Amino acid sequence: MLGIMLGIILQKGRLCKYSVVSGMFRMQDFTFFRVGTPLLMIAMVLVYFLKDVGEVELYLPRTVILAQLIGGVMFGAGLSISGYCPAIAAGALGEGAMDALPTMTGFVVGSIIYAEVYHESLFDRLISYIDLGRVTFQDIFLVFNHWFFIMGFVLMCVMFLIGISMYDEFLKVSFNLIGKTRKLFKK
Repeated sequence: MLGIMLGIILQKGRLCKYSVVSGMFRMQDFTFFRVGTPLLMIAMVLVYFLKDVGEVELYLPRTVILAQLIGGVMFGAGLSISGYCPAIAAGALGEGAMDALPTMTGFVVGSIIYAEVYHESLFDRLISYIDLGRVTFQDIFLVFNHWFFIMGFVLMCVMFLIGISMYDEFLKVSFNLIGKTRKLFKK
C-alpha cells in the first residue's frame, strides 16, 4: 500500500521525468526538492511517532564508514549518469519511459553481483575496517531525546525549502534580465 502511495506521489509530482531529475543536478528545476523534502520530514516524524507508541521496532544496521562511502559514491554515480534513482526509475518505466530500462537492468545486475561477491569475502573484511557499530545521529551529537534532533531536522528542511524558493525567484529574475538584455543588443 505504501509503495502504491509513493508511486502516486512520484507520478503526480512529475518526479518520474528525466528532465526533472537532470534539472536538479543543474540547479534549474527544484521540483524534486520541493516534493522530496516534505516527504522526508513527514516520514521521519511518523516513523519515530510509531516507534514511540510501540507500533514499530526499528532495525539499526551497523555503521561501516568505508562500505557506506563506497556505496554512496556508486549510488550517486549511477543516479547522475542514468538520471534515475530506483523508485523514480520504476515509476518512469511504469509511465513508458524506455530510457529507464537500462537503469532498472543495472539495478538488478548490480544487486546480483553484490549478493554473489560481497558476503563472506575478502572484500567484506577490507571494507569493515572502520566499523562504528550501531550508532545514530542522536548518539553522535549527544542528543538525549530524538525529538530534539527531529525538530532540528524539520527546521533545517523548512529553511532549505525557503532558500530554494528564494533561489528559484532569483533565477527567474536573472534569466528575465538576460532575455531583456539580449533583445536590447539585437536592435
